[in-house]
Amino acid sequence: MHIRKDVNSREWTRRQIAEYKKRYQNYKLYAEVLEQVLKQVAKNLAPAAIVQTRPKSIISVAEKCQRKKVKYLDPVNQFTDLCGGRVIVHTAEEVKAISGFIETHFLIDEENTTDVSQRLKPTEFGYRSVHYIISFKQGIFPNRLVNVTIPPLLLDDQKFPNRRAEIQVRTILEHAWADLSHDLAYKNSFKIPVMWEREFAAVAALLEGADKTFSRIKQALNTYATSYGAYMNEEQMKDEIKLLENILEFDPGNAEVACCIGKLAITLGEWQKAIDLLSEYVHTGNPSVLRDLGVALCKKHKYNPGSRKFKQGQGYLEKVCTLPNRDVDAIASLAGTWKGINEEKVRNLYRLAYQTDPSDPYPLENFLDIEIASARDTSIIPLLSPVITAAITRCRNQADVGVNLPWVFYMMGKFYLLLNKPYYSLEAYAKAVQLCPTSWMIESAHISLERLSNVSKDLSGYEWVRRFLLIAKALISKNKIKETPKEPDKPKAATETLENSKELAISPDQPIEGPVVILVGGCDHSVEQQIRSYRQLVLEGFRDFKGTVISGGTIQGISGLAGELGKVYNSIRTIGYIPGLIPASANVDQRYSELRKTNGSGFSPLEALQTWTDIIVSGLDPCRIKILGINGGKISAIEYRIALALGATVGVIAESGGEVAKLLRDEKWIISKKLIILPADAMTVRAFIGSGGQRIEADIRETLAREIHEEYRKTRQDGLKTDDCSLVDWDKLPDGFKESNAQQADHIFEKLSQIGYTMGKVKNRKIKIAILTKAEVELLAEIEHGRWNTERLLEGWTWGEEKDILRKKSPYLVKWSQLSDEVKEWDRATVRKIPEFLARIGLEIQRSKVSVYKYGAELSDYTDRGSVNVAIKNTAIEKW
Repeated sequence: MHIRKDVNSREWTRRQIAEYKKRYQNYKLYAEVLEQVLKQVAKNLAPAAIVQTRPKSIISVAEKCQRKKVKYLDPVNQFTDLCGGRVIVHTAEEVKAISGFIETHFLIDEENTTDVSQRLKPTEFGYRSVHYIISFKQGIFPNRLVNVTIPPLLLDDQKFPNRRAEIQVRTILEHAWADLSHDLAYKNSFKIPVMWEREFAAVAALLEGADKTFSRIKQALNTYATSYGAYMNEEQMKDEIKLLENILEFDPGNAEVACCIGKLAITLGEWQKAIDLLSEYVHTGNPSVLRDLGVALCKKHKYNPGSRKFKQGQGYLEKVCTLPNRDVDAIASLAGTWKGINEEKVRNLYRLAYQTDPSDPYPLENFLDIEIASARDTSIIPLLSPVITAAITRCRNQADVGVNLPWVFYMMGKFYLLLNKPYYSLEAYAKAVQLCPTSWMIESAHISLERLSNVSKDLSGYEWVRRFLLIAKALISKNKIKETPKEPDKPKAATETLENSKELAISPDQPIEGPVVILVGGCDHSVEQQIRSYRQLVLEGFRDFKGTVISGGTIQGISGLAGELGKVYNSIRTIGYIPGLIPASANVDQRYSELRKTNGSGFSPLEALQTWTDIIVSGLDPCRIKILGINGGKISAIEYRIALALGATVGVIAESGGEVAKLLRDEKWIISKKLIILPADAMTVRAFIGSGGQRIEADIRETLAREIHEEYRKTRQDGLKTDDCSLVDWDKLPDGFKESNAQQADHIFEKLSQIGYTMGKVKNRKIKIAILTKAEVELLAEIEHGRWNTERLLEGWTWGEEKDILRKKSPYLVKWSQLSDEVKEWDRATVRKIPEFLARIGLEIQRSKVSVYKYGAELSDYTDRGSVNVAIKNTAIEKW
């Protein structure tokens, strides 16, 4: 290196400083103008950013001249940081946004500009920041984002030599690192001791991880904040608009507030309101304003894509797509506006959106659809498997906080299908339908699936998903026919959908008759013994049932128990669904009343889907169908979820394990209102299957309900002084508890008939009050507890160690044998009084000539038993 002879002299330094003093005011002006520019940029791209600028102090220039004298022969013309600026932002995404603006609006000294993070090896952590060496460009400012006029001096190389400035762009955590380590240590003349260097690196690693976490959180919160439907109902959104409009009145230039109002209007489908408001803020160049205005215009005029307004909307979206910080949502929205008009443009835009953010679910789904349809094969899928998996994670994260529902589940379903995970795919589609069973959403999902029809043979589970969506469409169509008989167009389309479903039905001319219970559970040889342990519970649970029981059609496991029900009870018709090609290990159960074959090869969800097709074609309402679930494998798992998605009531035996246990741990499904957790108690199962009987007359119902409540209060004298609202006077009793007593009154007649009693009106003599035997009381009390269990469970109560009315928790939601004698006495006391309750309304009960338990079990057999379920001696059971 050539070194001038006077480079070490004080005179050389004095000359450099003297020259800098002449230019100092220029650099001071430079810093002031640069601050104005950067603050206006930050207001749009990183509103919470900290902007700092300064001319380098004279003392700092003198020190740097001395320290860098070997490298710089003419520092005042070589130093690139005599004017400096910093933009300190919250996240790495904001660093990219600010950096993108700088790169397109300033002259960049590429030789001296550095991304400091690129100096680090993959295994290193340390100072990370982007340092730009810039100068102002002619004709760039002012513009729509920055209303600052640049003084001519700052554009003139002759009058202002070395008119360069350094701009550092960093996150707030990178700034902390710079202050605590880089500025304090690396700018000094000494070498840092290894011990402290290691500590600095450890802190840097923590800060880098925290930076990434903050970015993810902020991105997720921004998405959540603008997904108003995730945490507001329609009324709340309208109230929020009113509040924000009041704020905007006092700050009319606030584009951010205007954006929030526009987004709320769009969420509500009020396109014109969004257009009228956002149009006033186009001049700000705010990307969110342009994107949402573009979306609103295109939505408002979607049926006239050739109109000026529609094209204007596309124009706004295009502006956001070409900004330095490309908006993926805007690109994807713009692509959607070209569908059916210019498919090549659609393809290019979705590809651009994918390239901008590969794991963003919406553009990725559309990009994959187009590429697969174009290639007519799935060869692209293995290559993009990591990206698809990342998109599923993003979908799941959005679903966890209620954002973009139900679409994230539809997208997850599509992605799982492409990854050859058919069970996960079908479950995701089921959850989407459960969350929002509206016809246009289901139709959109069906159309999206049909785009893959050319490669359906390569996608395991494609037919399952297609059948499920057809079932969901048919169900919605069926409801439309009922709800809108005066609208000629919709019912016609609905009828066509149902006719299409009939083509898929087995024996459509022999409809399934209700009521219907579907018996679901384990059929594998490995759980055979466990399932058989529930035999007595199932047989007792269905003892009074008259209707159709549907199951798997083989002698194994739960399907075999369904076949046995048909043989034991003449009142039950059993239908078994089996695949056309049955595995060699399975044996068909010929005890079923009817066996229906699908076109499947081996057992799969296709049998369950065929069941639901036949149910809907038969005119039955899924809301009236009940599922009893015990244990089960992966097919049972999807059966439970399909049933919940279609609106059926799913009762599962909590302790039975297998897929029941997994279902009860699944946060997505455990919140389902129609998922009932049943104890392994025959009387509860019986009440669950046979609940919903006819109510008695209103005046008799209330009279009996009052009597039942008063008797309960007498048995709980010790609790009357507490704040338990279930023990207050009838007139103060909450409606829910009044209805509970009334349902118990409804059930009195059914209970009495089960133990062989008849009832009649007495007119010309005094009513004889029958005295129930100890055995009769015990049996009726157990039946009543089963009824109470079911009533509570259907109302959303669950088991808890302590009673909590507000949280709907009760320690008594267990089988009869698990109750203490004290608690059992509450039910015994009530049923003992049944003859007196009925006498007060003019009814007398009498035993038949031989007082027997229904189906032949003598009541004397219950005198010393611990549980009805164990000790019943029924002639039919003996044959089993």
